[in-house]
Amino acid sequence: MLAAAQRLAPSGALEAIDAAAECAFAASARHLGPLPARLVWSRPAAVVVFSGLDGLAEGERAVLLRPTRELLARHATRERIATGRVGLHDHELNALPDTAQEIAFLALHIAPPPSPPEGCVAPSMN
Repeated sequence: MLAAAQRLAPSGALEAIDAAAECAFAASARHLGPLPARLVWSRPAAVVVFSGLDGLAEGERAVLLRPTRELLARHATRERIATGRVGLHDHELNALPDTAQEIAFLALHIAPPPSPPEGCVAPSMN
């Protein structure tokens, strides 16, 4: 899991990843694979985690991303973290408290949707 996380490009767009987060439950989603999205050309810089991440509840999946400093500095990001549905992790993927300042990864915790998400496409390799 750590190797997949460390290969992630830094992301400054939480909104795009948040919009595609439900696709973590799409049929095309794979553990530690790129996050599928509803737009074929979209390539969210995030991976899907099915299990094994600190703080991930049974049945949930996580969308793991490497945030930029600018993303972490945004008020909207801090508000999203305050909801409790975002896990903060260090460089070794250990869980951090919500007040941590040195954050290496964010994990959006996604509960299973009532029905499988539609229109999610696995990112192309090209």
